[in-house]
Amino acid sequence: MSASLAQLVTEAKIHNLSIIGLSKNVGKTTTTNHLLETLVGEQYYRSDELGLTSLGLDGETTDALTGLPKPRYVPQAGLLVATTTELLLRAESEGTQVERLLQLPGRTALGPVILARILRPGRVIIAGPTLLHDLHNAIDQLGRLGARLSIVDGAINRLGAAAPTITDACIVCTGASAAATPELVARRTADILRRLSTQKTQFVDAYRKHTSQERLFMFTIDIDENTITHFEGNIEPLHEAGWIVKHIRTSQKPIFILHGAFTEELSQALLAELPKKFSPDCGGELIVDDATRIFCHLVVLQRLSERGLDIRVANSIQILALTANPYTPESLCSSQHLLDVLVKGLSSSCPPIIDVISGYSYD
Repeated sequence: MSASLAQLVTEAKIHNLSIIGLSKNVGKTTTTNHLLETLVGEQYYRSDELGLTSLGLDGETTDALTGLPKPRYVPQAGLLVATTTELLLRAESEGTQVERLLQLPGRTALGPVILARILRPGRVIIAGPTLLHDLHNAIDQLGRLGARLSIVDGAINRLGAAAPTITDACIVCTGASAAATPELVARRTADILRRLSTQKTQFVDAYRKHTSQERLFMFTIDIDENTITHFEGNIEPLHEAGWIVKHIRTSQKPIFILHGAFTEELSQALLAELPKKFSPDCGGELIVDDATRIFCHLVVLQRLSERGLDIRVANSIQILALTANPYTPESLCSSQHLLDVLVKGLSSSCPPIIDVISGYSYD
């Protein structure tokens, strides 16, 4: 028998979890509601041991882009939430009863974020912090108030909540609305999953040893890893790419550390600068903090590797499950068909795939 989503989360023994989506209407809110209900219903947690927030606005009545109805959160009594004063007032006007506990520093477009406990269940819109460092603080505060597990509903197309510095693990939500056909959905989903699973560097100790906060610098393991060379040019993709390629050609197996985003622009500039064929004695590795910092397609990473530059991460992301939503306003797709196509299009190492509505799953 396949493990339930609640069981997978509980067995991971984590303190915080992000729910991230590939596009609109892939079922993030539905997945979150299902998880909150089953974690308590299957007696893995009490409701007062769970916290909920978001990276931005989630759980609104209608989709801001399509105008279509959306599911809303209906948290159980005892649950901790982090949302704004305005949205708490709206929830109270519709019958929800809450206890306000703490106002967090920082602001959102809807005002300050308040930590509150649900006293009487009702529908709630969640608008958490919009900046990652504020989100990190909100999760910490939820833990101090008694949350053994805090769940973050990530904003559309923002993978930052899945960063290992923010949450311990993630669930990825895909669905028929992510692309024009189920086959394209599978292709796009595979790209995201494999990008989030970018290989961890073998030089983690050296990475953590070099505490420089400059955006880009280099060292070599074989010569003297204590000697680092800093990039001192203009922080523009063309200049950074030129500097990286120069050191690949002149240094012995250089290791580059990039703080911040590995952008599409930088990846394309590197492809333009790197020779199409390279000697096995040449080549290098570029390390970013984690895969949420990579903003180019998997095929680009593969082409860079073929030309001698491997992109690696210092901190890997734990993906617990993939949820699939077959519903889209534009077309009909059965749950079984979507899951069959996903299983065929994804690698054998992909996480369990679950449709939380139909109960169909593959693991």
